[in-house]
Amino acid sequence: MHGPVWCIPEYRRLLLGTVVMALAAQAESLAVSWFVLLKTDSVFLTAASFAIRKIPSSLIAPLAGDISDRLPRSWLLVATTLYKAAIALLLGWLSLNDFEQLWAVFTLAALSGIGQSFEVPATQGLITDIVPRRMMLQAVALQGTAMRAIGAIGSLASGLAIHSIGAPAVLFSGAGVLAIGAAIIGTVPATRSREVAESQTGFAMLLESLRGLRWLMRRPIVGSLLWAAFVVEIFGFSYNALLPSVAHSVLNVGADGLGELKFAAGMGSVLGVAALTAASAFPRKGLLFIGITIAYGVFLAAFATSGIFPLSLALIVCVGAAAGMFDTMQMTLLQQNVPDDVRGRAIGGWMFAINFAWIGQMALGYVAESVGVGWALAGAGGLVISTGLAAFLVSPGLRRI
Repeated sequence: MHGPVWCIPEYRRLLLGTVVMALAAQAESLAVSWFVLLKTDSVFLTAASFAIRKIPSSLIAPLAGDISDRLPRSWLLVATTLYKAAIALLLGWLSLNDFEQLWAVFTLAALSGIGQSFEVPATQGLITDIVPRRMMLQAVALQGTAMRAIGAIGSLASGLAIHSIGAPAVLFSGAGVLAIGAAIIGTVPATRSREVAESQTGFAMLLESLRGLRWLMRRPIVGSLLWAAFVVEIFGFSYNALLPSVAHSVLNVGADGLGELKFAAGMGSVLGVAALTAASAFPRKGLLFIGITIAYGVFLAAFATSGIFPLSLALIVCVGAAAGMFDTMQMTLLQQNVPDDVRGRAIGGWMFAINFAWIGQMALGYVAESVGVGWALAGAGGLVISTGLAAFLVSPGLRRI
């Protein structure tokens, strides 16, 4: 097949469906975190509203990846999207009562996170089913760029909408957008990688998933990528959990200002992934991945020192760019270094690693409430830098690829 990946009709429909879903996801996350902050005035509980999405998913992710190898992936993605739409409707109903029942908000956020555990491996598996291997980096980068662009726009629009018309309208609209995304995904041909015995039990599937994860960790390059994902997701990507507190307490801006910060980070991701696409011919992708990791930590530490809103906007563009490149590179390298029939389990292993981000979100929330948001973010940046340096020193296989 010749021409750009956009010429593949099935890929175009998948891309459209997933970016529509990303729009709704950003709206829900911003609305919930901002109102938890305003209701509790707690940095820790606001960070916990992010962490709670990851906690139950930590154990479910390997099973979700295995299921995405067994079931028709587009059907699984449609079901997951409709499930998340129902949760958005319930959150909208709760927001009509000003989120009085915080336990219910946290429960629904956790259930939404379980849906994400199935969404990611199903989406990535569909991409690699639809797109030829030689076009994989282009396909993953384009999908990541589109999702980040629409997510950035969704953050900006949601912040302005919460400021002007309130959270209920934003959350109800998000549910409708998710339903549209499900309808689009439903037009993508159903695929799965392997046939399995119908009599296999859920417990047996879980055991096989865990064995698959152990096998992945024993592959040197894949193991290095998963360990890097584990550490960077815990201490790097968790900066998102502190953004509402940075906006409210450090930069003294409202929901609209928080939306601008998330918009800047999202647009930075778009620019970073676009730059990565342009550099797709770079021969030493492992070294590029390590350099991106170190840069991510440097930018995050610099953002931690800023108390000026325009400067913070500029720095978070750089943070977002490094984050987008890190995600795209590790996703591409991971799938290029495993056999075709275990791609879903590889992504499930990646989801298992990154779902422990709740540890970092809770820890950063605790540190920020104890000694300050700036110190918490600076420490996270330092740990990300250390991860990049460690990968360079102890993983010769990663340096060579």
